[in-house]
Amino acid sequence: MKKKELPNEEAFEKLLLWLDSDREAAGAKYINIQRRIIRILSSKGCYDAEDVADETVNIVAQKIDWLIDNFVGDPVLYFMGVARTLHKEWLKRKPPPPLPLPDTSSPEVDRECLCLEQCMQEVLTSDERTWALRYHPTEQKQTIPERKRLAEELGITRNALRIKMYHIKARLELCIVSCLLRLPAE
Repeated sequence: MKKKELPNEEAFEKLLLWLDSDREAAGAKYINIQRRIIRILSSKGCYDAEDVADETVNIVAQKIDWLIDNFVGDPVLYFMGVARTLHKEWLKRKPPPPLPLPDTSSPEVDRECLCLEQCMQEVLTSDERTWALRYHPTEQKQTIPERKRLAEELGITRNALRIKMYHIKARLELCIVSCLLRLPAE
């Protein structure tokens, strides 16, 4: 994400003062806001979450004089609104790279399988590999009951399991794409 103009020192000082009159408390709030934005955006699959969070702070700092005079309410809400808008813009510009569907009659499938196996070892823990394999059983009719059992064993809801698998899949996809780019074409 291309960053806009960085705030000057005076604007940043005003931003901290807007967050809290106590400098230490303001610094803690600033860090918590930044972490919260990163955590939320990362959970939505934004692989540029840190950049979007930085850009959020830049925009808020640039508008700090107006905010001090006009904004009523919790500053966190304003930060979150800016972050949500920037995330929407990011989604339009940078969707996650899709993996190409394999053509089972080509040598490309061998390359993809090799990268998948390699990435499962490099990127995932032993538990994550087990969960991923159980989440995608070989028999279609076993999918729903297996996912339900897995969620129960992990002590989480099925929705939480879906989110966990989404993050695992996103890490694998990035690794696989990188691996395919490194392998020589056949």
